Amino acid sequence: MKNKLQKLIFEIVNKIYDNLEISQDEIEINHPPEGFGDFSCNIGMQLASKLKRGPFEITQEIEGEIKKTKFANDFERIEAVKPGFLNLSMTEEAVSKEFLQINEVGEKYGFSEKGAGKKVMIEFGQPNTHKAFHVGHLRSAISGLSVTRLFEILGYEVVKANYYGDVGMHVAKSTWGMKQYGLPDDFEGWDVHKRMELINDMYVEGSRAFNDDEKAEKEIRQVNKNIYQKEGKDYELYQKLRAWSLQHQAEAFSALGVEYDRQYPESEVYEDAMKIVTENKGTLFTKSEGAFIYDGEKEGLTTWVFETSEGIPTYSAKDLALGVKKFEEFDLDFSVITTSVEQTDYFKVIIHCLEKLHPELKGKYKHVPFGWLLKDNKKTSSRGGGVIKGMDMLAETRAVAGEKISVDSDYDEKTRNDIMDKVALAGLKFLILSHEFHNKINYNPEEFMKLSGFSGPFILYSSVRIKSILRKFEIEKELSEEEFLGLEKQKEEIDLIKKMMLFPEVVESAQKQIAPHLICRYLYELSQKFNLFYGKCSIQKAQSEELKTMRLMLAKNVEQILVTGLWTLGIEAPEKM
Repeated sequence: MKNKLQKLIFEIVNKIYDNLEISQDEIEINHPPEGFGDFSCNIGMQLASKLKRGPFEITQEIEGEIKKTKFANDFERIEAVKPGFLNLSMTEEAVSKEFLQINEVGEKYGFSEKGAGKKVMIEFGQPNTHKAFHVGHLRSAISGLSVTRLFEILGYEVVKANYYGDVGMHVAKSTWGMKQYGLPDDFEGWDVHKRMELINDMYVEGSRAFNDDEKAEKEIRQVNKNIYQKEGKDYELYQKLRAWSLQHQAEAFSALGVEYDRQYPESEVYEDAMKIVTENKGTLFTKSEGAFIYDGEKEGLTTWVFETSEGIPTYSAKDLALGVKKFEEFDLDFSVITTSVEQTDYFKVIIHCLEKLHPELKGKYKHVPFGWLLKDNKKTSSRGGGVIKGMDMLAETRAVAGEKISVDSDYDEKTRNDIMDKVALAGLKFLILSHEFHNKINYNPEEFMKLSGFSGPFILYSSVRIKSILRKFEIEKELSEEEFLGLEKQKEEIDLIKKMMLFPEVVESAQKQIAPHLICRYLYELSQKFNLFYGKCSIQKAQSEELKTMRLMLAKNVEQILVTGLWTLGIEAPEKM
């Protein structure tokens, strides 16, 4: 309905006013507060300066033109309001017809082909080998998965990518630490997560030694060179630790429901990074104290090193090489990367340099920063050993789920575990995705695992509750259009349909803004609307079979929207709770 209204106003504006440069997309259709109608358009305000006329007068003219069309029959009120707004309220019949269209689309409601023919890469996750998979990686994985779903639901071809640091000083520190400690004889038989604990401990020890001991610093720098040159026992040990790290990462991503189409190790782009810096020395990159830098201060950016004084390309050079490689390898229309807000200035430099080298990529690379995931309102550092490990946080959340959710004793152990896993993931993912990306989030499972209020478990419970209703009262045969339109509907039923109508708009806004929190808010409000409807409009005691069927049809579609909305968040609802 929103798109129809936007198109109609666009056609009217072009019909009655000459030579106006305004596109259909520029015509803003909003949903005003309750009591002011279902749709509002500020078209009079938009055109006032162009036409050099009063906005209210313009709005009145457009109001009159709309009332001449058949489309006016869908509205019980079309009204120009000062200073220049057009408010419209739909008829009950028009709302009912919109629902019948929703019902006809079924499982695909909310999906579209808006992005068909376009290919986008979403890079997320990005844990380093030889270090723990920490809460920052957890947030990146959860956020990134949701971003991929927001593009997929609109028809984009999505390439899910992970870029992990498998070379660099952090790797050398961990390898050096394990070299001093000595690899335990039975290490290969250890549980993968236990192995990773020791590997991370060795990274912490290596970091301390690097900072405190000049001899250790020199040894670690030599280990780093040996790894880059793929030489000797240091390289052999590095390879073993790398393989175990990747196994740990794979299990962590699997637990979060994340699968990748392309994994880029940092070591893969080393040669390309070296080539880019070498070819642009004296132009894009200038020499400074033996290193090669990009002097970003001239452009209002940060100055960044791209090659060390030892002739090794830095992480930034490799990010530049990766940016080029992505587009060459997949012929992308667009690329999105999600990382911590701490890297915002850094990626401004990377994108700027990328566009300098390849002007054809201008505007095709976007960095989406996310804030810290805190515990007890504190952030931690892997370098200092106080990092909160991602899988520990997930295990703690699952334990809280077990305490808070009463699982029917008739369920077998497999079913109980499935419910606990899904509820825990829903709680943690909803916590992360319900906040705007750049905001800090405090981890407190006692709050976000509640079955009431703005939480993942509440949305799951709403979905499971409707599933239970639909199992109890099966729809034998759905109503025809004539039967559905012939039934008088209560306010709660109309309000519920109107909320369902908004789902595609919310999905498009969430994708455009890269803002999954809009989906979270919508699902919560839809669940609330359903609870009001279910409390006022009895299904079991409906006055007729037709009315009962109509209400079941409403419930079925709400449940389907909840399932689809949760899918965009990377959340799967259990059948029972």
